Amino acid sequence: MYSNSVLAEPEMAVDPVHDGRHVLPKVAMGRESIPYIVVLPEHQIAFFTYTWVSATGEAGAALAVFGPGVGDAPIQQRLADRPVPADMGFDNWQIEGFSMKQDLKFDHAHLRWETPEATVDFTFEAYHPPYSYGNDPRGCPAYCATDRIEQAGKVTGTLRLGDKTIAFEGTGHRDHSWGTRDWIPFQQYEWFVGQVGTETSVHFWRFNALGKEHIRGYVFKDGLMSRVDTVKVDVTYDDQYWQTGYTADIMDAAGRVTRVETQVFGCYTLIPHPELSLNESGGSAIIDGKSGVGWMECAWPTSYLAHIRANGPY
Repeated sequence: MYSNSVLAEPEMAVDPVHDGRHVLPKVAMGRESIPYIVVLPEHQIAFFTYTWVSATGEAGAALAVFGPGVGDAPIQQRLADRPVPADMGFDNWQIEGFSMKQDLKFDHAHLRWETPEATVDFTFEAYHPPYSYGNDPRGCPAYCATDRIEQAGKVTGTLRLGDKTIAFEGTGHRDHSWGTRDWIPFQQYEWFVGQVGTETSVHFWRFNALGKEHIRGYVFKDGLMSRVDTVKVDVTYDDQYWQTGYTADIMDAAGRVTRVETQVFGCYTLIPHPELSLNESGGSAIIDGKSGVGWMECAWPTSYLAHIRANGPY
């Protein structure tokens, strides 16, 4: 069980009630979503589960398992939106072959997704408190959500690929947002999460929206969790604008500097809206000189990315 005593700013503690399902605003873009992501560099595999529910009570989910350890093509499944019971909570969330059981304490969860091609089955055990955008003094932008949390944890489980089963024990990350989600205000962004065992966890979101650059995130290391103050990011891309690696220098509100260097081994595109493409990537990270894992999501307007790919490299 994590302790809120590690928070540099105690007022940023999150009420565990927010680990559960929320009553959403009755607006066209009202939604709630929870992804879990895991990177397994030793197997050259990364995967995520992602589920959402709209303000009208329709829910869906998506799975992707990708990287050289999977093969040339990712294993993926999308479960179309359908009505779900209003009283179905995140302590027992079930959509076809996907189940998610959170303890509603921001501590423990169990995820399982079964398809003919692959089965993901793992537990998540948090090792630091959730970071809340709403409790950050800069707030949560209204087009992102009413609030949004980010949290790392220890993951233990199995991944079946065809007739091969991989047992794994490592670290992963989850987020949980609720409220309005409008994808169009984002002009471009980098969203990063990385861990070194259970001793270090880093998250930053550098996004350009409405003509301004915004920074959110946290650093948990040396037994202290502090919000990100500034971040400088340098991403390298191939000729199709898939990220191949990146570095980041992060300053947190406690005055600490954190250095991230990541080599990407696999990418996958998630399209949450036809006009926005999210290029996901898993990689091997070095954080403050220690080996760990990293995941970066780079967002681009779909038409812009198509133009660059068709006319570049410049």
